[in-house]
Amino acid sequence: MNHSSLPAFLMIAIILFGCAPWCSSEGSEPCTETPQPGDDESHPLELPVQAGDIIFIAVPNYLFRQVSLATQCPSNHVGIVFHDPVKGWLVAESAVPLSRYTPLSKFIARSKDGWCVLRRDRNGLNECQVTALRAQCDARMGIFYNAGFGYESKGLFCSKFVHDVYLSALGTEIGEMETFSHLLARNPRAGLTFWRAWFFGRIPWNRLTVTPASQFESPLLVTAWESCRGGCGNRLSKNK
Repeated sequence: MNHSSLPAFLMIAIILFGCAPWCSSEGSEPCTETPQPGDDESHPLELPVQAGDIIFIAVPNYLFRQVSLATQCPSNHVGIVFHDPVKGWLVAESAVPLSRYTPLSKFIARSKDGWCVLRRDRNGLNECQVTALRAQCDARMGIFYNAGFGYESKGLFCSKFVHDVYLSALGTEIGEMETFSHLLARNPRAGLTFWRAWFFGRIPWNRLTVTPASQFESPLLVTAWESCRGGCGNRLSKNK
């Protein structure tokens, strides 16, 4: 079965426990969709954030923990940061049920222990490039989430969103295409039971996808900032 059209019960489950816009992993109240004028949280948590940065977080629910296990990467969700003169710092992301802009502080609050990593273009971005990235994000707002993680589907998922925005705007390919066969074979510790259930008994081995892990490790990016795990505070990372 193709996950481009999910059964209602499964979509509800993803919204409740998956990549949904909750204020925190523990909370039960959904975030406000649109920040109010004057809510500009310049550099929340004192992040050295720049427009066009790619931000990685670790959503702690079961589905996304399985994504981290399969990809051997702490990050399982990703978006692109922009500054709006009225709404403040926002993250463009593919979320359930539709792609959207989320306040940066609320995006980070969905991550386990508030952990996040900022990575940016190794050569830096000029104003025209940032404008082009924002235009490509705007063009992809309101598109349904594809929980089958198929790159060739009409829907979006977080890493496909980031990949396509950078490719269309700058001609830069952030992340690598790979099949599920290659992805799951690379890590024998990633149990197949979950993925068989997720795909209704048949894993689409030849389906192409792009993962947050391949973007997290992209040599075209440098790490500008990383928060420590376990509530130990934040630190500035060396570019790598």
